[in-house]
Amino acid sequence: MKLPQKKYISAFIDLMPLALIIILTIVVTLTCKTTGFHYDNLKTDLTYGWKTEDGQKIMLKDLPTGDVTITHELNGIDIDRKRLCLQTSNTELTAVFDGVTIYEYAPKQAAILGKSYGMYIHMIPIPVGAKSVTLYLHPIYDDSEPVVKEMAVEDAGMFMGDIYHKGLPNFALCMLISLFGVLMLIMGFTDFTSNKNNSLNFFSLGAFSILIGVWSANDTMILQVFTQYPEIARFINYISLIFLSYLPVSFLASATNHRKTKLLPLIFSLNLINFIVTITLSVLRIKDIREMLLFSHINVAIAMCMVIYLMVRAVKKHTANSAFLRSVIIGMSFAVFGVFIDMVRFRINPNSKYGSSLFTRVGVLIYIVLMGVYLVGERTQIAVEQGQAELMKKLAYTDGLTELGNRAAFHERENRIRRDRTDCVIIQLDINFLKKVNDVYGHAEGDRHIISASKIINSSFTEIGDSFRTGGDEFIVITHESSIHEVDRALAKLETAVQEYNEKEKPPVPLQIAYGYAHCSMQNDMLKEAEQLADQRMYKKKKEMKVVT
Repeated sequence: MKLPQKKYISAFIDLMPLALIIILTIVVTLTCKTTGFHYDNLKTDLTYGWKTEDGQKIMLKDLPTGDVTITHELNGIDIDRKRLCLQTSNTELTAVFDGVTIYEYAPKQAAILGKSYGMYIHMIPIPVGAKSVTLYLHPIYDDSEPVVKEMAVEDAGMFMGDIYHKGLPNFALCMLISLFGVLMLIMGFTDFTSNKNNSLNFFSLGAFSILIGVWSANDTMILQVFTQYPEIARFINYISLIFLSYLPVSFLASATNHRKTKLLPLIFSLNLINFIVTITLSVLRIKDIREMLLFSHINVAIAMCMVIYLMVRAVKKHTANSAFLRSVIIGMSFAVFGVFIDMVRFRINPNSKYGSSLFTRVGVLIYIVLMGVYLVGERTQIAVEQGQAELMKKLAYTDGLTELGNRAAFHERENRIRRDRTDCVIIQLDINFLKKVNDVYGHAEGDRHIISASKIINSSFTEIGDSFRTGGDEFIVITHESSIHEVDRALAKLETAVQEYNEKEKPPVPLQIAYGYAHCSMQNDMLKEAEQLADQRMYKKKKEMKVVT
C-alpha cells in the first residue's frame, strides 16, 4: 500500500479545522437543546430610569458585579401591544411585572457548550395595565457584572427590524469575507486536481477567510436571531478562534516558499492541544470554554510572531515575488494589527457594544481586497501565458497549409499509442499527379489541390480517427480502435467525395487520392510494421489508379 503523497497530507491538515467545525456545528445543533422559557424572538431602549432595591438610580451600563435587582416604573409609557425588548450577554434573567413573574431565561446547556450562551435577544410580553417591571439579573460567571443592552418598550416587529438593520452591514461583510474564502478553496481544488505545482496554498487562505467570517459573524446578532441557538453560535465562535492561528502561518509559509519550516507543525500542535484540552475540561465541567480563551489568544500571539518572522525572512532572502510579497505584507499587517487590537479590547472589556471582532473584520477586509487584486491580476497573466503557450503548441503541431496535424503531431500520436498500447488502423494516403499540377499549372494550383485533398480526407475520417499531413503529398490517418468495416466505409466516403469534387470544381488535373491501410495490434508492438504495410498497399493502389488513368 502506497503512503499518501505530501500534498494530500498538507491539504488534509489545512482543511481539517474547517471540516471539524462544520461537523461539530451539525452534531451539536442536532443533539443539544437549551432548556428554559423562550418566547418569540428578541431587542430596543429603557437605558435610564432604573432603581436598585435600596432606591438608588442606576443606568444599565453601570450595573455592579454579581446579582442585581432593578425596577422601572411603567407609568406614562405606552405599553399597548408593546413588549419589553432587550439584549443580554451571559446573564440569566427573570422579569416580574407588578409582582407576577412573566418571563425567565436561565439556559441549561450541554457540558460541551460551556456556560456561555453569548448574546441573546429577549422580547417580553407586558401584561395589560402593568405599572412596573422588576428584573432579577444573575451573571453566569462569578466576579462579573450582568450585561444588559438596548432595552426599550417597543413593537416587536420594529425591534426585530432594527436588529437586522444594524447587524446586516457587518453580517454582509462577514459573508463577503467567507465568500472570498470559498473562492480560494475552489482555486485550491482546481490547482489540486489539475496537479499544478502552485506555490500558493489556497486551502489555508480559503479556510482562514471562512473561519474569520464565521468567528466575527457572532457580533452581528443575525446568527443568534436566525437560528435561535445563541449558545451554539458562541461555541462555534470559540472553536473557530482555536484554529485561526494555524492557517495564516500555513499560507505565509507557502507564499514565501518556506513550506518545510518547523513553525507549521509547532503551531498546529499548539492548536490541537488547545482544542483537546478545552473540549475535555469543558465536558468534564472542570473549566468553562470561555475561561480557556486565554490559551487561544496566546496561540494567536505566537502565530503573529511567526507571520512577522516569515515576512521578514522573505524580504531578506527574496524568496517570493516582490509584488506579491508587498501585497501580503501590507494586507497581513492590517489583519494582524486588527486581531491584536481586538484581543486587547476583549481583555479590557469583553462586553464592548462594538463586539469583539470589529478591527479584525476591517483588517481582514483590507487583506482580502489586496490579495484579491493581486490574484486576479496573476490569474489574468497566467491565462494570457497559457493562451500563448497553447497557440505556440498549436503552431508547432499544425500544418500551416492544411491545418491538419503535421509530422511532429503524428510522432506524438505514435508515442501515445505505444504508451497506452491501444490497437488502431493505419491508413496511408497520397495525392496522384501533384508534380504535374505544380509543373504545368503552378504551385498556387498545387496548393489548392493539396488543400482540397486534405479537406476531403479529414471529413471522411473525422468520426473514426485523426488526420495528419506528413509530407508534400502524403497523409496518414490513425483511427481510434476502429474496425476494418468502419475504415472501408470511410474510404468509400472518401472516393465519393473525390468524385463529387472533380465533377463540381473541375480542376485542371482531376484529384486522385491513393490509399492503403493495415491493422495495428499493440499486443505484438506492430506499429512500424503496420505503417510499412499500409504504405506498400498505398503504392500498389497508386500504380493501379495510374494504369486506369
